[in-house]
Amino acid sequence: MRKIIFIKTLLLAVCVNAQVGINTANPVNMLDVNGDLNARKEIRTGGTNLLKGSAGAAGTMFHNNSELNVNDWKSIKIADGQGSMSVFSLNTVSDQTGASFTDNGSTDPYSEGITINSDWVVLPGTADTFSVTNDVNKVAFTFQTTTQKTGNASSAGFACGVFVDNKLRAVRTDVLIGSEGSYKIFNLNATLTNIARKNNYAVKVACTKRNLNSNTLGIGRAVNSNFLNNEMAQSVLTTSVLQPY
Repeated sequence: MRKIIFIKTLLLAVCVNAQVGINTANPVNMLDVNGDLNARKEIRTGGTNLLKGSAGAAGTMFHNNSELNVNDWKSIKIADGQGSMSVFSLNTVSDQTGASFTDNGSTDPYSEGITINSDWVVLPGTADTFSVTNDVNKVAFTFQTTTQKTGNASSAGFACGVFVDNKLRAVRTDVLIGSEGSYKIFNLNATLTNIARKNNYAVKVACTKRNLNSNTLGIGRAVNSNFLNNEMAQSVLTTSVLQPY
């Protein structure tokens, strides 16, 4: 009788330590499930024989951590600081063609939604597309370029705008002050909220002259190569679409 009990105990130990397959005859892990898994309660990780593992906190995600012996839970980082949005798409384009202006242009203010016309010069490399698939969204544009002028007149005024489907959606004016060859960095940041869902919106940046005071103005290009070149003066546009995850 003792021998029979010993043999049964040994067989039980072997079964307990064997790999178990569900819907597979050849399991490759301690538990190998070939099919859907439905967990009705918590999934815990990092447990021991004495302690329960962690089920994570509300708002965390299960993380496959290659640096630790066990996987863990990570907090979700929201890109724009709002509790339900994350980056849906992000793209950056650049341009070294730029634009140059002479004589004076209009100093009138600009209205959102105006259609692009011949007063504006498109920076060709900034043309891009983006899509929106959710009614709740934020579309952020970050544009940077370098302006330079020739001539010793005191200042040169200009404006650059972001056009979406050829309509002005954001604009900023600025003035470059200095002597021959002076240059400065120009930045434009704008965010549109809850625009209509659509595939392949067309976006681009265009610039226009204001009061140049007899200077020649370059935007995104060098007009005096003694101080600047086109690579240094290039323009960059980044478009980020944020939506609920």
